[in-house]
Amino acid sequence: MRSTELRALLGSAMRFGLAGGANTLVTGVLLSLLSLVIAPGLAYSIVFALGIVFSTFMAGRFVYRVRMARAQLVQYVALYIAVYVVGLGALAVAVDQGMSPAYSGLVVLVTAPLTFLGGLLIVRRAEPRQVVRQQEGMMS
Repeated sequence: MRSTELRALLGSAMRFGLAGGANTLVTGVLLSLLSLVIAPGLAYSIVFALGIVFSTFMAGRFVYRVRMARAQLVQYVALYIAVYVVGLGALAVAVDQGMSPAYSGLVVLVTAPLTFLGGLLIVRRAEPRQVVRQQEGMMS
């Protein structure tokens, strides 16, 4: 991996951390609070849908610094739906094992790495050097 590609990857990871951190903080707190008044699975579904909207909006231009094509947007949403299923399963297992619903926001420890790596694969698969070129152009 060349230094420009490494910088692009680290930059994407940092921006994912910022955008994802904000998304995670808000949705994690909301999930934990909603789980106290409605079923944790339903709360997770509602909050995750809100998170998909925010993440899809932020992913292309801010996190990965590319203009995502319609096909990439569809793949990105499909990725999030797959991660949703994984997270819902992890949440169900944790609650069945006795975890308090107040801690249900911790499911992000499972879902966040999956969404970052999956998103990176989606934007890089279409055109491998696009992210680096876009970032270099935006830095100028």
